[in-house]
Amino acid sequence: MTINESATTAPAPSAERPPVVTTMPRLGRGVCWGDIKREIELDELEREARLKEAA
Repeated sequence: MTINESATTAPAPSAERPPVVTTMPRLGRGVCWGDIKREIELDELEREARLKEAA
């Protein structure tokens, strides 16, 4: 081994983690995510209306 060989080092391996996959929880029979999303949107609209009335 020569001086030049010992000075060169191999590049460090990448420390990237694999992507995290999350799944949606199972819902009860007859319930879909669209229904839940719509309920959340309606709650937001009601909250905005109350804030306007209070102002």
